Amino acid sequence: MPMAIDTSMAVAALGVLHNVFYPKPTAAFLTELTDSQLLSAWPEIGDPKEIVEACGRIEQSIEKDGFDAIERDFYRLFIGPGTALAYPWGSVYTDRENLVCGQTMVNFKAFCRGNDIALQTEHTEPVDHIGLMLAVLVELLNRNDGAAVNELLSEHLMPWAPRLFELVLEHGTTDYMKGFAILAGQLLSALVESRGLIVTNKRLYL
Repeated sequence: MPMAIDTSMAVAALGVLHNVFYPKPTAAFLTELTDSQLLSAWPEIGDPKEIVEACGRIEQSIEKDGFDAIERDFYRLFIGPGTALAYPWGSVYTDRENLVCGQTMVNFKAFCRGNDIALQTEHTEPVDHIGLMLAVLVELLNRNDGAAVNELLSEHLMPWAPRLFELVLEHGTTDYMKGFAILAGQLLSALVESRGLIVTNKRLYL
């Protein structure tokens, strides 16, 4: 029987994950994570042992690695210079040539338009970004639009997001980024399981 998930707790956690994966890190955000003790209260949506370990790794990384190392890790993984090690856009994974602005982006853009969602981007960029998709998921959960949540998870996000999290775990140099990849994977997988969804199987090229 699918497990029940507290939507308000999931929304709060997804909001934090959006702020981890979309904007670049700031010293103020790391301080807020520490001072608020948010990680100590992270919801156990997923495997409790994995979640507790991941939160501990993040807390230790903020203290041990510090802002500069975490910022460098973020740039290496998602931006560059040079080839990013864990591209945050879905089309890079689902397009045979690893192109941005591929069919995954086109489909997600149409999905947002069809659900009256205005995407708020920091600059001109492909919209199928993991952080933007997490923000859209928050909005749909807040609307209690179950059909749209299910479509977003099964068709647009989860066909490729687990591979992104794998690459963060493989190439990340700080437990901050690795820990949040684990938390994101646990939460999204739990949402899929709780809704009894079958994720569309798309061939990945990265």
